[in-house]
Amino acid sequence: MPAAVTLTITEACTVLEPPMTAVQLRAIVTALGWPADDVRHTGRAGRPTPAYNATRLIGLHAALTPYMTSTRE
Repeated sequence: MPAAVTLTITEACTVLEPPMTAVQLRAIVTALGWPADDVRHTGRAGRPTPAYNATRLIGLHAALTPYMTSTRE
């Protein structure tokens, strides 16, 4: 079985439309209590970056999009 595609919060924010900030997405994922599906080692000292199932992140964004308000309104 192939492994699921995972994205870090920062990576997900680069593909989501309408855009969502990393702070917003991280707060939502944390509030939902989602555990990371994978981790990414950055090659730098410190903790690895958590990565989440891309399908779940995109689905979450799609579910929240109707409730996101535009600053242009």
